[in-house]
Amino acid sequence: MKIGVLGTGNVGLAIAGACLKIGYQVKIGTNHPSKPALQAWLSKQNAEVQLGKFSEAAIFGDIIFLCTNWLGTQAVIESAGVWNFNHKIVVDITNPLDGKGPDENGKLHLALHNSLSAGEQVQAWLPGAHVVKALNSIGSDSMLEPKFNDGPPTMFICGNDKLAKQAVADILKHWGWADVIDLGNIEFSRELEALCVIWCAYGFRTGTWHHAFKLIRD
Repeated sequence: MKIGVLGTGNVGLAIAGACLKIGYQVKIGTNHPSKPALQAWLSKQNAEVQLGKFSEAAIFGDIIFLCTNWLGTQAVIESAGVWNFNHKIVVDITNPLDGKGPDENGKLHLALHNSLSAGEQVQAWLPGAHVVKALNSIGSDSMLEPKFNDGPPTMFICGNDKLAKQAVADILKHWGWADVIDLGNIEFSRELEALCVIWCAYGFRTGTWHHAFKLIRD
């Protein structure tokens, strides 16, 4: 399978590395291929990974992972070319944070109001794509083979296309996510993005960042 990754922050590189480890071909889209952190990461990879423009990564990928800072997401999509996403699965990992950091109570704030989410907005920007929200409420170091003392965590996903969600769930299970729960259509991104605020609040309060959510049921 061919994977396009848009973004070269911690999340983008974690996703690219996870895809390489299970044998996928990967092309990373970036405007800054010489960035020191990216070059250092590339030097540690055993498998071949390609770099290119955002448009080249979008064209390359059968599945495209959107790993951008929210405030720059629309510009990246436009740079990649909206038409290059048509009929493809887009895994939206973004969180629509306002970029101001935590307030005095250790709470981050979303840039979108309660009647809209990043997942819905990405789907609106990419009407020809199948957007699936996933992996937005877990640290980048736990995306592949998540292991916690309290047991395996749950990954919640949502999107409008059942086949697209199943394809993403299959990838997650290859990465070690035994418990993947489909919440429903892309509107559930509103709830999933709120989980990011909770995940970060716990981190700010405790100074630890290795935690996850788990749904307990009979």
